[in-house]
Amino acid sequence: MNLDKAGVVVVGGGMVGVSTAYFLASKGHDVVLLEQRELGHGASGRNLGFLHMQNRHGDYAVELTRAGRALYDDFADILGPSFEYRSNGAMTFFYTDDQRRVYKEFVEARIADGFKAELLDDQAAHEAAPILPPDVIGATFSPEDGQIRTPKFVRALAQECRRLGVRIHENTPVLGLLRNGSKVVGVRTVGGNVSADKVVWAGGVWSTMLESEGVTVPIKPHRLGAVLLAPVEEKLDKILNGPLAAKQYAHIRNLPSYRDEYFTSPSEDQSTGLEHMECVAKTEDGNLFIGCPMDYPDQLDDRMSAAGLKLAIDSLLTTFPNYRSLGIERAWAGLVPATADSLPIVDEVEELPGLVLATGHVYGNLAGPITGKLVAELISGDRLSHSLDELSLYRPSLTAPVDGVIRY
Repeated sequence: MNLDKAGVVVVGGGMVGVSTAYFLASKGHDVVLLEQRELGHGASGRNLGFLHMQNRHGDYAVELTRAGRALYDDFADILGPSFEYRSNGAMTFFYTDDQRRVYKEFVEARIADGFKAELLDDQAAHEAAPILPPDVIGATFSPEDGQIRTPKFVRALAQECRRLGVRIHENTPVLGLLRNGSKVVGVRTVGGNVSADKVVWAGGVWSTMLESEGVTVPIKPHRLGAVLLAPVEEKLDKILNGPLAAKQYAHIRNLPSYRDEYFTSPSEDQSTGLEHMECVAKTEDGNLFIGCPMDYPDQLDDRMSAAGLKLAIDSLLTTFPNYRSLGIERAWAGLVPATADSLPIVDEVEELPGLVLATGHVYGNLAGPITGKLVAELISGDRLSHSLDELSLYRPSLTAPVDGVIRY
């Protein structure tokens, strides 16, 4: 049974897949998009929507994510105010002189790398974010950071895809590839076959199912939790990050004054790999949005663990005890496809001509849209706006173990 036929079939209805479909359709390709659940069900529908430029490191990663960040200005013109796009920057607050010393070096290093960054003292930090508790002694400020509501973005861009002629099939799991010899000529789905000249696999952590097709995709699921609480009156127009996240980033760990003990909480469970990337923001509706307890589950389980939820709530109430009676509206987790070098995989699979990978996005809100543009350029035979050598499936850096440290 046949479900559809296209020039290109895109597997995965998240940020990467929808962006890829959009840019392909914009270039005149006939596109079918397949999603196993509803659009944005996976990691794209389960994150806090941060556009964190401040922690990107390395020439290529910065180049790639700057390009991805810039695309949101274009999307805002195309999609209007549909996805809560804000560009008010982000702050990382701290409590101790040891942390301040590290973040002073962080700001100096960021400025040397060409970023805009400031180190705020006690007064300036509280003026910028009056919601901060009194024991905060300062903060960094990165004006280049921004925020979106990722599931809203995915749905809005999908609607634009439909306007461009993309046929979107939700609740249509892909079962495997169609082949003519070694050449990939489409996919098999629960609803029937979809034949195509090219298949773009943008399935995030579910890209590991390609093992059954003889393709090893070296990614590991990284589970990040999020909690949406009731609205609060306090003004907060920026992203707030706590100091605990510092230990996740290689470029902060390499600063002269850095020590693990400055950025570790007793609530974290090192024995099970449960750590906390403390962050707080508000939605346009005023709801408080917090995260992110994180761990590495052995299976593709996108349920937040009880220990992860406790860690998030304990951290919130330690920092903001006045929210003790604030209602919880939703709590969930998403699975991010982590790679050993923290860069995505965007490449043609040599063993299976016709198959293109677009996966491994540790920071998909920034790298996702530019990935879609690059894939469209690759398939169209256009000149690439950015090199893909650093994103090769066959690069040596992917052979290292995934250890939870973000390198780029």
